[in-house]
Amino acid sequence: MKINQGDIIRFLNDTGGGTVKKIISDNMVLVQTEDDFEYTVPTNELVVIKSSVKSDESYENKETVKEPEPEITEDPKFIPELKDDNSVEIHLAFIKSKNKDVFECYLLNDSNHYLFFHAVIKLSGIYKKLDADKTEPNTMIKLGDFSRNRINNTSEIIVQIMFYGHKYDVIKEQHESKIKIEPVKFFTEGNFKPNDFFDENAYMFILYKDGTEPVQVANEDSKETPENIPEEKDIKDFFIKDDDKPKISKPHKKPETIEVDLHINHLLDSVVGLSNHEILQIQMEYFHKNITDAINKKADKIVFIHGIGNGTLKTALRESLSMQYNLHYEDASFKEYGFGATMVML
Repeated sequence: MKINQGDIIRFLNDTGGGTVKKIISDNMVLVQTEDDFEYTVPTNELVVIKSSVKSDESYENKETVKEPEPEITEDPKFIPELKDDNSVEIHLAFIKSKNKDVFECYLLNDSNHYLFFHAVIKLSGIYKKLDADKTEPNTMIKLGDFSRNRINNTSEIIVQIMFYGHKYDVIKEQHESKIKIEPVKFFTEGNFKPNDFFDENAYMFILYKDGTEPVQVANEDSKETPENIPEEKDIKDFFIKDDDKPKISKPHKKPETIEVDLHINHLLDSVVGLSNHEILQIQMEYFHKNITDAINKKADKIVFIHGIGNGTLKTALRESLSMQYNLHYEDASFKEYGFGATMVML
């Protein structure tokens, strides 16, 4: 029996059922279960309980009127561009949009396979779907935009991939990748580099990579390969006696400390009409902006003056330093700031 989008089904080899949300191919569909989870399932493992297509019982009794056959025009089928080799590289990439505080996220399919993917993000311990779709060979698809706040609150991105539709029916197992998100690195310019996919620099993550030839991954601590290992007679040239080493005296760099006042009356002329929650949000946005600016400037320390109050701002600030930025902090100098400031070591 043909399965259509919207059909209500039951699993043949398992308990439960759900609704067909998308037809992926002739023998594969996307099913949303009763618990709102989505799975790709072969059609031969499903039983249709209620069809979404209404049948017309009186149709067979009607006199069949033969209509003139329409003129057949060939609809050119999309033929994806294939690579000469059989290598597979799947990337997750972030590029900066015109709004510098927003990052565009893309899935890059650099292979001769069709892909069906399911991407989710982990926000404060809760998993939320980012996107689920299919891609053609050697194409890219935009998964969404990440604001500064979304980056700061995302701890992990998980991407599940199923390979299918290869020209030569090459079979690959399903794959899952987990990408740990470190917000500080998104605001470090050096992590965005030139690449073969975008005109602008991108922050790239490899989700999957293989090739027709075995790939040897060199130890990053050792850059020597068999081709550049010196012959025995030349080894002496690679050593320098302690007496011959140049003695360079570097000037002592004075540690740079930045001070940031988070008192709301320093940030706004008036707080009339603002709730405590809205005030805290404004203070935390100013905190995030200054901590990332300080990291980009390669400052040594930054002091946030938050005051004593009821401790809400201090607690939120320190939780963010520990959970999102993984930075060491301590009470700032009591002599200079009293009890109302936190010093962060960068």
